[in-house]
Amino acid sequence: MDVGIIAGALPYLEAASGLNAGQLSFIVAAVLLGSVISTLFAGILADWLGRKRLMAMSGLLFVLSIPVIALADGYGPLVFGRLLQGVSAGLIGVVVPLYLAECLGAANRGKGTGIFQWMLTLGIVAAAVIGIYYSMRVEAVSKLGDAAQLLAFKDLAWRRIFWVSLPPGILFVVGSLLVAESPRWLIRRGRRDAAFAALSRSRSEKQAMLELQEMEATDIAERAQSSAAGQTRESVLSRKYVTPFVLACIILACNQATGVNSIIGYNTKHPAPGWPFRRAGALGLSHPHAR
Repeated sequence: MDVGIIAGALPYLEAASGLNAGQLSFIVAAVLLGSVISTLFAGILADWLGRKRLMAMSGLLFVLSIPVIALADGYGPLVFGRLLQGVSAGLIGVVVPLYLAECLGAANRGKGTGIFQWMLTLGIVAAAVIGIYYSMRVEAVSKLGDAAQLLAFKDLAWRRIFWVSLPPGILFVVGSLLVAESPRWLIRRGRRDAAFAALSRSRSEKQAMLELQEMEATDIAERAQSSAAGQTRESVLSRKYVTPFVLACIILACNQATGVNSIIGYNTKHPAPGWPFRRAGALGLSHPHAR
């Protein structure tokens, strides 16, 4: 929802705020910027805090971002709120699949991560439906012929669109507090009894004990391998590590620049005279004939 919700709010934010195209473009892109930053540290935080705590913290960041945006009265708070949403999205995008992979059994692991991806898409669809609803409300007000009332309602509309995305965030926080911690993370912390209790919530006692023993064996093997690797440590700047890393960064950058995320934020913008050159300006691109 944090990626898709801006599309429905953008036309009314543009009309009511008086922000220029560059400022609006940065407000749209701030979510992706925040997610890029938080993704870099998500794995470290998940190992330090635990999967459950990080999920709850990520949800709280999203919940906090909504009033920051919806009550904003200027460019700065809008950007800050959108950055908070992006940080939350980046953390969630890492820790939730990690949590699912560590908690679900082998038979349900693919199903669980598939449902996670499906829910991401459902959030985008829900954001689009919210935008359609408010577009009909704005159209009804525009038929009254009162320009001042229409402007006031547009200002109210973009704020309400963001408020509507608050309940899913609250639901995510509550759900994060109700689930058990990852048993694999608990095993790595030496908390065997807590790991067994976490497994027992969704498995029989026999199955929980069997998986617990497998996790302990895996943890011992990983520690031994890590110890052996420490004795023959290679530089992370060697070609075998740098080349895949650079290629991965290039592919991810191209994916963000050309993929659906670049479209979702502007899917309610209608073509206007001079399109696509005006759209290119709104996206922060240069006019092809500007030179």
